Amino acid sequence: MNTWKTFAAHEVTHSVAHYLTTLHDLHVKKGYARVSDVAKVLDVTKGSVSVQMKHLKEKGLVVEDEARHLSLTPNGETIAREVLSNRQVLIQFINSVLGVDPEQAEIDACKIEHLLSRDTSHHLLGLVQLLQSDEPVARRFREFFREYKIHCPSHEHCNLCSVECLAEEDKAASARGRTANLKASHPGG
Repeated sequence: MNTWKTFAAHEVTHSVAHYLTTLHDLHVKKGYARVSDVAKVLDVTKGSVSVQMKHLKEKGLVVEDEARHLSLTPNGETIAREVLSNRQVLIQFINSVLGVDPEQAEIDACKIEHLLSRDTSHHLLGLVQLLQSDEPVARRFREFFREYKIHCPSHEHCNLCSVECLAEEDKAASARGRTANLKASHPGG
């Protein structure tokens, strides 16, 4: 299977996801959305929004009424809701399960929220729900995971690291961070 072709054929780009979810959010908050509203929220020019809206209208994801108010079509609304749902599941997983700080979790979720299949998102939601539950096995897993340190027996026998040892890179990054912290706390020495 040519995974990269499947990825390239995906109709929802990062930009499209942000425009659709912004339109959705504006309708929830204000009851309508105009080009100027979208531009303000996304911090882009009205011209950029107009160009993107033209493409989204051509794809059948957005409509514009005679008052120049923008609305999502049923298909556009479905995609926006899926992206928003994926975002929440990913933030919960990255922050609550993996322990990444909330701001970074939101940034990382934003990078991939539009790429998840419905099936993967559904399974990830199930995993997050299980791991956040009060089930004894979930509590034990959370405790074990908090204490777990990445390690590799050897690069040749690792089924995760295909090019270079990720555990070694993690150790090197930690060492670089400690060295930078030491230099910052002891200037000139």
